[in-house]
Order: sequence, then C-alpha cells, then structure tokens
Amino acid sequence: MLPQEYDIMYKLENTYWWFAGMRGVTDRVLGPTIEAGSKLLDVGCGTGGRLEMLSRRCRTWGIDYHERAVDFCRRRGLENIVQGDAGRLPYPDEMFSHVTCCEVLQNLNDDFAGISEAFRVLRPGGLYYVSEQAYPVLRSQHDVSQQAVRRYTRRRLKRLLMAAGFEIELMTGANTILFPGLAAFRLASRVLHPPSRVKPEEARSNLSELPGPVNSTLRKLLDFEGKMIASGRNLPFGLTIITLARKPVPEAAEVPPPGHKRQH
Repeated sequence: MLPQEYDIMYKLENTYWWFAGMRGVTDRVLGPTIEAGSKLLDVGCGTGGRLEMLSRRCRTWGIDYHERAVDFCRRRGLENIVQGDAGRLPYPDEMFSHVTCCEVLQNLNDDFAGISEAFRVLRPGGLYYVSEQAYPVLRSQHDVSQQAVRRYTRRRLKRLLMAAGFEIELMTGANTILFPGLAAFRLASRVLHPPSRVKPEEARSNLSELPGPVNSTLRKLLDFEGKMIASGRNLPFGLTIITLARKPVPEAAEVPPPGHKRQH
C-alpha cells in the first residue's frame, strides 16, 4: 500500500465495518482450528489489527513489506514482527501450523511464489487462510491506492493453490449481501477515475470514517455472513474470495493436523 494508506488503516482498523467484519469472519473460520501449541504467521500483517486478535488464541508472528506497517504493529505491543518479502519468507520449513494471508497476493508480482512460500513454512496438515479481492472488472482507483496488481477469480486462485500442493477445504464469497451496491460503486469509480490513468501517488482509497449507525449496520451484515460461512455455507459470489486450504499430511503421519477430527 501507499504509505499514507497505512496511517488511514491504523486509525480505522479497530472500528471500521470492513476491517472489523473481516476480522470476525477470519476468527469464526480459523478460530476452531487453533489448538494449544499452534503457531500462526500473518503474511502482510498491515497495522496489526488482525494479528492482535489472533494473538489471543495462540503464538503469532507477523511480516509486512513496509516499514511503516511494522512500526504500527509494534505500537500495539505485538511481538515477532519483521519487515520482509512474502515471496521469500525468513522462516524455516514447516515452522507454522497456520498461515494467514489477507489481501496480499494481489500485491505480489509473483503470487505463486507467495503461495509456495506459505506451503513451505507450514507443517504437514497446516492451514492456509487466504482472503483476496474478486472480479478483475471491478479494478478501480482503490486498487491503485493499495498497490494491487490484480483481482482474482475463483478459478485462478484455486489453480494456483492446487499447483503449490494445497488441498482446498473451503472457497466462498464474502461481502455478498452488499455486493450489488459495492460493485456499482466500484464500476462508477472505474468510469470516473480509470485506474490506468490514475498516478499511484495521487490514488485514493475508499476508506473513510462513516456515521456510527451506518458503520454498525454494515458490520452486522458482514457478521451475519461470517456466521453463514462458519456454518459451512458457500456464498456463491461477493467482493471478496475467502479460501481455507490445507497442506497434505503424509499417509504415514500419526499426528492429526490442526482442526482435524478423527473419524470413528
């Protein structure tokens, strides 16, 4: 992201409906799989709101490309935060039980390298939680401000994950209820401010503080979606694609992977 976007993110992250709501979805999907002894890496940890939530469940590590993001994480008192590249993670093989990667692959020139690195640092049976923006046609000035080079289709994201060796356990849309309005807004922005003509240093995101009642209502809608996703419902479309993928366990392994329940 552009440096000023980290300032906006840090200011809004605890209360803004999108940040709070997406954290809730992450917690509902990933929380039940976290056990005693779990180790979680947040790739592209941003200003630390998601990592702060997850650190209440297990030991956590965070990495972000931008020094400003790392500084904000440290202001929150978070530990094990480093500046680095998602495509060259500075961790040994099979260190983590969980890796989260939210709105990060879209910023990588080589997104397959980022996925492959997550696979490398995960233990067999480990879980990879990915959240990415959907529908390339909705690329707008907001994407430029986030320095995103692409948006995803389910087919592309699934193909990349499987090519890296992952097994897909969940792939669903999110921001589904609000999708018609949000998509119309993005399309209008695309017409008024064509992303190909917007200079990166002049790009502006859609993030701005909302009136309390509006923010609360939007968050409740996203919370409702989180409950549906956690119950196993696959939302067929949405502004976001959420995926939970697992690194396969060798057949000879005796230790069950995180979140796995033995069949009797």
